[in-house]
Amino acid sequence: MSSTTSLGVAPVRTDELARVGELCVAAYRAAGMAEEDDGYALQLRDVAARAADAVVLVARAGREVLGTVTLAAAGTAYADLARGDELEVRMLAVDPAVQRRGVAEVLLRGAAEWAAEQGYPALVLSVLSHDGPGTPHRLYERLGYRRDPARDYVGSWDPAATMWFYELAL
Repeated sequence: MSSTTSLGVAPVRTDELARVGELCVAAYRAAGMAEEDDGYALQLRDVAARAADAVVLVARAGREVLGTVTLAAAGTAYADLARGDELEVRMLAVDPAVQRRGVAEVLLRGAAEWAAEQGYPALVLSVLSHDGPGTPHRLYERLGYRRDPARDYVGSWDPAATMWFYELAL
């Protein structure tokens, strides 16, 4: 993939559920955030359950799925941070073979467009940080997300993992 101009973002189709699950696990494994058969990998693979309770969007180049993001409304099973009318960005994943080529940006822009069309006032998300801001933080900030340190939290799975909170007003 040479550019993201040919990418489209749309809801996942039933015939893509298995591909999206494997893509999520591969991306999270590559980032050191999941093991092949740990509990989180099982959750990442279960796209059908996620799609029943949240919105699962995919980025496609033609028929090929290159990335995915889940959008969860406050109070639903996949929302950890969202409050009131906020919509939470979860499980953003890009196929490791095409990372750093703009797929995540296209997904996040598509998610914001979808959320605005549905009347949500804001998207929220958290991003892992052990040593301060990194590449994901810069992407979110470039797209207009703003930090709210008052909503940061420490991951229960790793006391050294701070989850930085971001919000995008729509």
